[in-house]
Amino acid sequence: MYSDKLSIISHKLVLIGPVGAGKTTAINTLSGSDAVSTDVKASDITGNRKQTTTVALDYGQLTLGDQHHIRFYGAPGQYRFNFMWDVLTSDLAHDANKCILLLDNTRNQPQRDLTFYIDEFSQLIQRTGLLIGVTQSDIRSEPSLAHYQAWIDELGIQADIHFFDARSRQSVLSLVQHALTDRIASDCWTSLLEQSQDMPILASSPDDTPQEPPLLMVNDYLGDKLIMKDSIVDDVMTIKGVEGAVLANDMGDVLTSSLDDPLLEEYIGFMAGMIPAFHATTQFDPAKSILIKSPKGSSINVFIEEDQVLGIIANQRTSARMLKQQVEDMLQWT
Repeated sequence: MYSDKLSIISHKLVLIGPVGAGKTTAINTLSGSDAVSTDVKASDITGNRKQTTTVALDYGQLTLGDQHHIRFYGAPGQYRFNFMWDVLTSDLAHDANKCILLLDNTRNQPQRDLTFYIDEFSQLIQRTGLLIGVTQSDIRSEPSLAHYQAWIDELGIQADIHFFDARSRQSVLSLVQHALTDRIASDCWTSLLEQSQDMPILASSPDDTPQEPPLLMVNDYLGDKLIMKDSIVDDVMTIKGVEGAVLANDMGDVLTSSLDDPLLEEYIGFMAGMIPAFHATTQFDPAKSILIKSPKGSSINVFIEEDQVLGIIANQRTSARMLKQQVEDMLQWT
């Protein structure tokens, strides 16, 4: 978009990705006091990893010389705020120049995040192209860039991938430069990058006040394998609308349960034992989740891992899609 009066070229970048991947921090790092944030105190499992979560959008801007003006739009990471995803992609940033997917390398299964957000924002990515930025590689070096490259190759997606630090202005500027490499000449960035070399790492809070971060428990990277601990039952019981939960092994034996109904426990245990047999005798891809929904009552949501099954009873007002992402977040961090 061009302004004849000022001869300024406007650019738009949309940042997407899971909670804690660094969207708010990156925008604050670049925009400082000009950033607009809608962070509120995290009241769910997110609070174990970060104190706040974005509920609407983050906005920031950066002027490059006297010719380029860059606007940044950060989408909330949680599916329960997905109405803002539609607002961003169909209205505020429908004409974005690039979609930047930020991923957290310390989550148990970053590949699931990659697949989920590419699917949810597929139309935007088709229009703008995709750049992937991975944070927290200084805390855990795996998955490597080679892992991410293999995953996007499997998805048939073209995207550059970079490790970066969302707190470092120089690091974020380099990522933005890659995003706009076909629109802004490289020599336009020289002055800003040089000025940023000696700048200290910024605080991640909107007012730049240092805060004590939660103690991060970072698991070793286990590849495709994801192990559900017994505590997952207690964790999912904190989700609004959940009425009960059962964890069973692949033989159908109940490992832990919050239910008082032996028949329901037996039914979920039966499903746990049935699913591997179904996969062994069919040509279908392995199922990761199954929904059994009553038109009048509660639903049973079954989440399937390699050797385990988690069954969750939820009331009829609970969105299966929203519940699925909340459970996925718990599995990513516990």
